[in-house]
Amino acid sequence: MNIEQKPVVNHGSRKNSKPVIIVNHISVGTMRSMYNTFNNAANQASSHFGVGRDGSIVQYVSLDRAAWTQGRIQAPTAQIVKQLLGNPNTYGVSIEHEGYAGNGVDGNLTDEQFYASCWLHKHIQEAVLAMYGVKIPLNSHQVLGHYQIDSIGKPACPGRNFPWARLYAELSIAETMTLADYAERLEYLKSGTADRATAYAFASRIADLSSKFNDPTWGTAAKAKIMWMEPIMYDLGYTGEPTPEGIANRVSSIYKNSTVDKYQGEAMRKLMLGAKFAKEKGLL
Repeated sequence: MNIEQKPVVNHGSRKNSKPVIIVNHISVGTMRSMYNTFNNAANQASSHFGVGRDGSIVQYVSLDRAAWTQGRIQAPTAQIVKQLLGNPNTYGVSIEHEGYAGNGVDGNLTDEQFYASCWLHKHIQEAVLAMYGVKIPLNSHQVLGHYQIDSIGKPACPGRNFPWARLYAELSIAETMTLADYAERLEYLKSGTADRATAYAFASRIADLSSKFNDPTWGTAAKAKIMWMEPIMYDLGYTGEPTPEGIANRVSSIYKNSTVDKYQGEAMRKLMLGAKFAKEKGLL
Protein backbone atom coordinates (compact mmCIF):
# COMPACT_ATOMS: atom_id res chain seq x y z
CA MET A 1 0.00 0.00 0.00
CA ASN A 2 1.08 3.58 -0.60
CA ILE A 3 1.03 6.59 1.70
CA GLU A 4 0.50 9.99 0.08
CA GLN A 5 2.46 12.74 1.82
CA LYS A 6 0.48 15.98 2.39
CA PRO A 7 2.29 17.91 5.15
CA VAL A 8 0.24 20.40 7.15
CA VAL A 9 1.17 23.37 9.33
CA ASN A 10 -0.39 22.15 12.57
CA HIS A 11 1.96 20.06 14.72
CA GLY A 12 4.33 20.41 17.65
CA SER A 13 7.17 18.87 19.62
CA ARG A 14 6.86 15.47 21.28
CA LYS A 15 8.79 17.04 24.19
CA ASN A 16 11.15 14.08 24.54
CA SER A 17 8.26 11.60 24.67
CA LYS A 18 8.16 8.46 22.54
CA PRO A 19 5.01 7.12 20.83
CA VAL A 20 3.47 4.29 22.84
CA ILE A 21 -0.19 4.38 21.74
CA ILE A 22 -2.10 4.46 18.46
CA VAL A 23 -5.36 6.40 18.67
CA ASN A 24 -8.23 5.91 16.22
CA HIS A 25 -10.61 8.73 15.27
CA ILE A 26 -13.51 9.40 12.90
CA SER A 27 -13.12 12.56 10.83
CA VAL A 28 -16.76 13.73 10.58
CA GLY A 29 -15.76 15.04 7.17
CA THR A 30 -14.23 14.10 3.84
CA MET A 31 -10.55 13.60 3.12
CA ARG A 32 -10.50 17.00 1.43
CA SER A 33 -12.07 18.78 4.39
CA MET A 34 -9.72 16.90 6.71
CA TYR A 35 -6.67 18.30 4.93
CA ASN A 36 -8.12 21.81 4.80
CA THR A 37 -8.80 21.71 8.54
CA PHE A 38 -5.35 20.41 9.42
CA ASN A 39 -3.58 22.93 7.16
CA ASN A 40 -5.34 25.95 8.65
CA ALA A 41 -3.26 27.32 11.53
CA ALA A 42 -6.32 28.89 13.10
CA ASN A 43 -7.84 25.46 13.75
CA GLN A 44 -4.91 24.13 15.80
CA ALA A 45 -5.92 20.59 14.85
CA SER A 46 -4.23 17.78 12.95
CA SER A 47 -3.65 14.05 12.82
CA HIS A 48 -0.72 11.95 11.68
CA PHE A 49 -2.71 9.95 9.14
CA GLY A 50 -6.04 9.88 7.34
CA VAL A 51 -7.63 6.76 5.83
CA GLY A 52 -10.19 7.31 3.07
CA ARG A 53 -13.29 5.27 2.46
CA ASP A 54 -11.67 4.17 -0.80
CA GLY A 55 -8.69 2.74 1.10
CA SER A 56 -6.32 5.63 0.36
CA ILE A 57 -3.85 6.67 3.07
CA VAL A 58 -2.51 10.20 3.60
CA GLN A 59 0.18 11.29 6.05
CA TYR A 60 -0.14 14.84 7.36
CA VAL A 61 2.37 14.93 10.21
CA SER A 62 5.74 13.21 10.59
CA LEU A 63 5.94 10.57 13.31
CA ASP A 64 8.68 12.51 15.08
CA ARG A 65 6.23 15.36 15.66
CA ALA A 66 3.09 15.55 17.78
CA ALA A 67 -0.17 15.92 15.88
CA TRP A 68 -2.89 17.94 17.63
CA THR A 69 -5.87 15.66 17.94
CA GLN A 70 -6.25 14.04 21.38
CA GLY A 71 -4.57 16.46 23.78
CA ARG A 72 -7.44 16.83 26.23
CA ILE A 73 -7.89 14.15 28.88
CA GLN A 74 -11.36 13.94 30.40
CA ALA A 75 -12.44 10.91 32.45
CA PRO A 76 -10.10 8.54 30.58
CA THR A 77 -10.89 4.84 30.55
CA ALA A 78 -7.64 3.58 28.99
CA GLN A 79 -5.31 2.37 31.72
CA ILE A 80 -2.18 3.54 29.94
CA VAL A 81 -3.55 7.08 29.68
CA LYS A 82 -4.46 7.05 33.37
CA GLN A 83 -0.87 6.09 34.12
CA LEU A 84 0.91 8.50 31.80
CA LEU A 85 -1.53 11.45 31.90
CA GLY A 86 0.25 14.50 30.46
CA ASN A 87 -0.59 15.35 26.86
CA PRO A 88 -1.46 12.21 24.84
CA ASN A 89 -0.50 14.06 21.66
CA THR A 90 3.14 13.75 22.72
CA TYR A 91 3.04 9.97 23.17
CA GLY A 92 0.43 9.02 20.60
CA VAL A 93 0.13 8.38 16.87
CA SER A 94 -3.27 9.34 15.49
CA ILE A 95 -5.32 7.90 12.64
CA GLU A 96 -8.37 9.71 11.26
CA HIS A 97 -10.86 7.57 9.36
CA GLU A 98 -12.92 9.37 6.76
CA GLY A 99 -16.57 9.33 7.79
CA TYR A 100 -19.40 11.79 7.26
CA ALA A 101 -23.20 11.90 7.33
CA GLY A 102 -24.58 8.83 5.59
CA ASN A 103 -21.10 7.50 4.90
CA GLY A 104 -19.49 5.99 7.95
CA VAL A 105 -19.74 8.80 10.48
CA ASP A 106 -20.83 6.06 12.91
CA GLY A 107 -17.50 4.26 12.40
CA ASN A 108 -18.87 1.74 9.91
CA LEU A 109 -15.75 1.42 7.74
CA THR A 110 -15.72 0.16 4.17
CA ASP A 111 -13.74 -3.03 3.57
CA GLU A 112 -11.11 -1.05 1.66
CA GLN A 113 -10.82 1.39 4.55
CA PHE A 114 -10.66 -1.37 7.14
CA TYR A 115 -7.84 -3.25 5.42
CA ALA A 116 -5.93 -0.01 4.81
CA SER A 117 -6.25 0.86 8.49
CA CYS A 118 -5.00 -2.58 9.52
CA TRP A 119 -1.96 -2.18 7.27
CA LEU A 120 -1.37 1.33 8.61
CA HIS A 121 -1.36 0.12 12.22
CA LYS A 122 1.36 -2.38 11.30
CA HIS A 123 3.27 0.27 9.34
CA ILE A 124 3.17 2.58 12.36
CA GLN A 125 4.42 -0.18 14.63
CA GLU A 126 7.44 -0.85 12.41
CA ALA A 127 8.14 2.84 11.71
CA VAL A 128 8.06 3.76 15.41
CA LEU A 129 10.32 0.81 16.21
CA ALA A 130 12.84 1.95 13.60
CA MET A 131 12.68 5.58 14.71
CA TYR A 132 12.48 5.25 18.49
CA GLY A 133 13.36 1.66 19.34
CA VAL A 134 9.88 1.28 20.83
CA LYS A 135 7.49 -1.44 19.66
CA ILE A 136 3.85 -0.49 20.17
CA PRO A 137 1.88 -3.70 20.90
CA LEU A 138 -1.08 -3.99 18.54
CA ASN A 139 -3.53 -4.84 21.31
CA SER A 140 -6.47 -3.28 23.12
CA HIS A 141 -4.20 -1.73 25.76
CA GLN A 142 -2.28 0.46 23.33
CA VAL A 143 -4.49 0.66 20.24
CA LEU A 144 -7.24 2.97 21.43
CA GLY A 145 -10.23 5.03 20.44
CA HIS A 146 -10.39 8.76 21.18
CA TYR A 147 -13.30 8.07 23.53
CA GLN A 148 -10.92 6.19 25.83
CA ILE A 149 -8.94 9.40 26.35
CA ASP A 150 -11.83 11.87 26.46
CA SER A 151 -15.00 10.02 27.41
CA ILE A 152 -16.85 13.30 28.02
CA GLY A 153 -16.05 15.44 24.99
CA LYS A 154 -15.59 12.56 22.52
CA PRO A 155 -17.78 9.76 23.91
CA ALA A 156 -18.42 8.13 20.51
CA CYS A 157 -15.19 8.76 18.55
CA PRO A 158 -14.33 6.83 16.34
CA GLY A 159 -17.99 5.83 16.09
CA ARG A 160 -20.34 3.45 17.85
CA ASN A 161 -20.08 0.98 14.96
CA PHE A 162 -16.30 1.07 14.68
CA PRO A 163 -15.19 -2.57 14.10
CA TRP A 164 -13.13 -3.03 17.26
CA ALA A 165 -13.46 -6.82 17.56
CA ARG A 166 -12.58 -7.32 13.90
CA LEU A 167 -9.68 -4.87 14.15
CA TYR A 168 -8.14 -6.47 17.22
CA ALA A 169 -8.54 -9.94 15.70
CA GLU A 170 -6.76 -8.82 12.54
CA LEU A 171 -4.04 -6.94 14.44
CA SER A 172 -3.31 -10.04 16.52
CA ILE A 173 -2.34 -11.68 13.24
CA ALA A 174 -0.37 -8.64 12.07
CA GLU A 175 1.55 -8.77 15.35
CA THR A 176 3.13 -12.08 14.32
CA MET A 177 4.25 -10.93 10.85
CA THR A 178 6.58 -8.51 9.15
CA LEU A 179 4.93 -5.63 7.30
CA ALA A 180 5.73 -7.26 3.95
CA ASP A 181 4.21 -10.59 4.98
CA TYR A 182 1.16 -8.87 6.41
CA ALA A 183 0.67 -6.82 3.25
CA GLU A 184 0.58 -10.06 1.26
CA ARG A 185 -2.08 -11.43 3.61
CA LEU A 186 -4.23 -8.34 3.09
CA GLU A 187 -3.92 -8.62 -0.68
CA TYR A 188 -5.14 -12.21 -0.39
CA LEU A 189 -8.11 -11.15 1.73
CA LYS A 190 -9.02 -8.33 -0.66
CA SER A 191 -8.71 -10.49 -3.77
CA GLY A 192 -11.85 -12.49 -3.02
CA THR A 193 -9.83 -15.69 -2.85
CA ALA A 194 -10.38 -15.83 0.90
CA ASP A 195 -14.14 -15.50 0.46
CA ARG A 196 -14.19 -18.31 -2.07
CA ALA A 197 -12.18 -20.52 0.25
CA THR A 198 -14.61 -19.80 3.09
CA ALA A 199 -17.66 -20.40 0.90
CA TYR A 200 -16.34 -23.69 -0.40
CA ALA A 201 -15.30 -24.79 3.07
CA PHE A 202 -18.93 -24.31 4.14
CA ALA A 203 -20.25 -26.36 1.22
CA SER A 204 -17.66 -29.04 1.91
CA ARG A 205 -18.60 -29.17 5.60
CA ILE A 206 -22.28 -29.69 4.79
CA ALA A 207 -21.38 -32.36 2.22
CA ASP A 208 -19.22 -34.13 4.79
CA LEU A 209 -22.04 -34.13 7.33
CA SER A 210 -24.55 -35.42 4.79
CA SER A 211 -22.20 -38.29 3.89
CA LYS A 212 -22.53 -39.50 7.49
CA PHE A 213 -26.35 -39.64 7.60
CA ASN A 214 -26.40 -43.45 7.42
CA ASP A 215 -23.42 -43.98 9.69
CA PRO A 216 -24.54 -45.85 12.83
CA THR A 217 -22.13 -43.87 14.99
CA TRP A 218 -22.32 -40.36 13.55
CA GLY A 219 -25.61 -40.29 11.64
CA THR A 220 -27.83 -38.82 14.36
CA ALA A 221 -25.30 -36.14 15.31
CA ALA A 222 -24.66 -35.24 11.66
CA LYS A 223 -28.36 -34.71 10.99
CA ALA A 224 -28.76 -32.66 14.16
CA LYS A 225 -25.86 -30.41 13.21
CA ILE A 226 -27.19 -29.79 9.72
CA MET A 227 -30.51 -28.78 11.27
CA TRP A 228 -28.65 -26.03 13.12
CA MET A 229 -28.73 -24.26 9.74
CA GLU A 230 -32.54 -24.15 9.68
CA PRO A 231 -32.90 -20.46 10.75
CA ILE A 232 -30.88 -19.26 7.76
CA MET A 233 -32.26 -21.57 5.09
CA TYR A 234 -35.06 -19.27 3.94
CA ASP A 235 -32.38 -16.71 3.05
CA LEU A 236 -30.57 -19.41 1.10
CA GLY A 237 -33.63 -19.98 -1.08
CA TYR A 238 -34.90 -23.10 0.69
CA THR A 239 -38.62 -23.81 0.40
CA GLY A 240 -40.74 -26.33 2.22
CA GLU A 241 -40.29 -28.04 5.56
CA PRO A 242 -36.58 -28.15 6.48
CA THR A 243 -35.06 -31.62 6.74
CA PRO A 244 -31.40 -32.64 7.01
CA GLU A 245 -31.54 -34.10 3.52
CA GLY A 246 -33.28 -31.04 2.10
CA ILE A 247 -30.78 -28.63 3.65
CA ALA A 248 -27.84 -30.67 2.37
CA ASN A 249 -29.33 -30.80 -1.12
CA ARG A 250 -29.97 -27.06 -1.14
CA VAL A 251 -26.40 -26.21 -0.15
CA SER A 252 -25.11 -28.65 -2.76
CA SER A 253 -27.27 -26.96 -5.39
CA ILE A 254 -25.95 -23.52 -4.43
CA TYR A 255 -22.40 -24.81 -4.64
CA LYS A 256 -23.01 -26.15 -8.16
CA ASN A 257 -24.46 -22.78 -9.19
CA SER A 258 -21.31 -21.06 -7.89
CA THR A 259 -19.34 -22.79 -10.66
CA VAL A 260 -21.61 -21.36 -13.39
CA ASP A 261 -20.78 -17.81 -14.47
CA LYS A 262 -24.42 -16.82 -14.88
CA TYR A 263 -25.29 -17.70 -11.27
CA GLN A 264 -21.91 -17.33 -9.58
CA GLY A 265 -22.45 -13.96 -7.89
CA GLU A 266 -25.71 -14.83 -6.17
CA ALA A 267 -24.53 -18.32 -5.29
CA MET A 268 -21.37 -16.96 -3.66
CA ARG A 269 -23.44 -14.46 -1.70
CA LYS A 270 -25.59 -17.27 -0.33
CA LEU A 271 -22.63 -19.50 0.45
CA MET A 272 -20.95 -16.67 2.36
CA LEU A 273 -24.18 -16.04 4.26
CA GLY A 274 -24.36 -19.72 5.15
CA ALA A 275 -20.67 -19.81 6.09
CA LYS A 276 -21.06 -16.86 8.45
CA PHE A 277 -23.99 -18.54 10.19
CA ALA A 278 -22.15 -21.88 10.31
CA LYS A 279 -19.19 -20.19 12.00
CA GLU A 280 -21.47 -18.65 14.59
CA LYS A 281 -22.87 -22.11 15.31
CA GLY A 282 -19.44 -23.72 15.51
CA LEU A 283 -19.81 -25.79 12.35
CA LEU A 284 -16.77 -24.14 10.72
